[in-house]
Amino acid sequence: MAGQADDLGGGVFKKRLNDNMHRAIVVAKGGRYWVYAFLFAKQDRANISPDEWLAFRKLAAAYAQMTVAEVNTGLRNGDLLEICDDG
Repeated sequence: MAGQADDLGGGVFKKRLNDNMHRAIVVAKGGRYWVYAFLFAKQDRANISPDEWLAFRKLAAAYAQMTVAEVNTGLRNGDLLEICDDG
């Protein structure tokens, strides 16, 4: 939350990356986990469409319902990849 991100609502955030050259759509899992769901270059598109936003809201809601055990299973299976920055 301390980074450059815009809250698009419904657990969906747009985060600026690489000196504002790229964007990431991030969905929150109940405020505990942050899932990078979609990456794109700013030069290729300015934003996501309203239909994409609705789909990302549904994805955020699905992640919010996942238990810790389900997240851990996804990590073990390779369905999810953990990126840590404890610095």
